[in-house]
Amino acid sequence: MRVKTAYTLSLMLLLALSCVCHSKNHIISLQVIKSADSFTVTPHLNFDTSLQIKKAIDNGVKINIITKIQLFEHNSWWIDKTIVNQKATLQISYFTLSKLYVVKNMTTGKQLSFNSYEQLWADFEKLMTVELTAETSNKTWLKMRIMFDKRALPTVMQLPTLFDSDWDID
Repeated sequence: MRVKTAYTLSLMLLLALSCVCHSKNHIISLQVIKSADSFTVTPHLNFDTSLQIKKAIDNGVKINIITKIQLFEHNSWWIDKTIVNQKATLQISYFTLSKLYVVKNMTTGKQLSFNSYEQLWADFEKLMTVELTAETSNKTWLKMRIMFDKRALPTVMQLPTLFDSDWDID
């Protein structure tokens, strides 16, 4: 009887996790412009953020988005060689006195402000353009990952957002 109950619970957990892991935020494509010794990468995003994220930002919670980009050289007989490994953190916040949404690049210190929440997400992909300088060949390939940094949220919010699909990016 215990084995059957454990199997049922594990099956229910698997179904629950599969339902939870689908988000509304997607990376549609990457535009890669290659020159002699550099790459310029611009992601095309579809951010349909949830009401929870908007409420959190409007209530003063700073949201961090991490962009990781890696450039590899394919190696047929061993692990691919990492040529460039770059990480950038963008922090989104709302200032109530000026009624502006501000995005600050924590790596470079540059920041941009937007008048509305919708304008912020419409122009957000322009803020994530990355230029990589490296020698390339025909065997070079690129990997980019964009994610919400849930560890940067206040401690009280971290656990509830862990498996919440509204806080994920595919």
